[in-house]
Amino acid sequence: MAHLRERKEAGCSLGAAGLLAVDPGGRHEPQQEDSEPTVAADTALLEPFYLGMVRVALVLGWVSAMVVAAGTVLPHLHHRHMFHGPILALAVAAAAGNSVLALLPWRRWLGTRRAAGVLTAWAAAVVAVVTGLVYAGGGWASDFYLLYFLVIPFLAATEPLRRQLVLYASVLAGYLVAVLAVPGPSRVGLVAVRLTVLASACAVGTFLAQAVHRTTAARARAEEAARMERLLATEAHHRIKNNLQLVADLLILEADRTHPDPSAVVEETLSRIQSVAAVHQSLAQRPAGRVALRPVIERIAGLVGDRLGRVVRMDGDDVTLNGRAATWTALVANELVVNALRHGEGEVNVTVTLQPGPAGAFAQLAVEDWGQGPAGAAPGLGLSLVRRLVEEGLAGVITSGLDGGRYRVEIRFPIVEEEPHAGAHR
Repeated sequence: MAHLRERKEAGCSLGAAGLLAVDPGGRHEPQQEDSEPTVAADTALLEPFYLGMVRVALVLGWVSAMVVAAGTVLPHLHHRHMFHGPILALAVAAAAGNSVLALLPWRRWLGTRRAAGVLTAWAAAVVAVVTGLVYAGGGWASDFYLLYFLVIPFLAATEPLRRQLVLYASVLAGYLVAVLAVPGPSRVGLVAVRLTVLASACAVGTFLAQAVHRTTAARARAEEAARMERLLATEAHHRIKNNLQLVADLLILEADRTHPDPSAVVEETLSRIQSVAAVHQSLAQRPAGRVALRPVIERIAGLVGDRLGRVVRMDGDDVTLNGRAATWTALVANELVVNALRHGEGEVNVTVTLQPGPAGAFAQLAVEDWGQGPAGAAPGLGLSLVRRLVEEGLAGVITSGLDGGRYRVEIRFPIVEEEPHAGAHR
């Protein structure tokens, strides 16, 4: 037994009375908190893609404005239907608008209605500027229509499908109106070909943008799923480590006692380990970190009842707890059921109920049998463990006594939605 006592002195956190003082579900190592929320919507998953498109559009906007402004002073680009003043004014206005857009907090805005509205207004303004350049540049004779091919991918990448269709229609209609508004004959065949090419570019842009959206969203979802799997695996490792520590501490407590029947020690320890295992099984089935309490206690009661040759009746509400509280409650339920089956009489009933309270909901666990109770006997390790877990671990209360000819032990504790941080109960 010397090695067990050394182990207790070195790392086991035991109180002066020999009671357990461990955190079975949540004594985590310090971890770096992840401030980014888990996102499911494709819009949120595509925010890096949208941010990249905004940056590219800003750069292309400045480059295009400088090229257009420079074109007004190159003699070989001049012809009789070109209006240099309006072209230069549109280029300056586009550059100024681009500068204002560059100052907006896109990283914070993306994914909001405000950002969606600004993007749509930006796209409509760019279409209007290019249409104005086509008109000022001479209609069909102008090469400014090529700027539409820079606008179309931006529309396809940043706008929803309905707005895309409206903006595409404005591109085609704007080009046609700009061409027809210029005095003189127009080359109908050339204009028709350009309109066809622009319409085809719109269709191809939409198809490619949708493909990029799907691929990017799928990749982002896969990365998010992998990140969650890593977090869940880390959480599982911590739970396993802490619950193995819990089992070790229970064994140490038993080792310090005198046992006339060693087989009873094995049986009690096996029952406690099965209680912890029942919580782990529920956690594996509910990856959100919440445990349905009633199925866990039903499993514990069934295992204990089968081992002792008795039937345990289960009733009550569906109550969910965080992993730590579920582990403690499972251990408490195991001790109370074992005690009732061994020392009580008649049928054993276990009830789990959910009770509303002014500051939040409470869970109540009651175990009843037809016995007369301990009759003043000193509490053993099991009941001492129950009281420590209920009062210090669950921040609850425990009551016991005769009620209508039945002996009833009842615990009541607040339901905490989030699992406390490490050391919360140390």
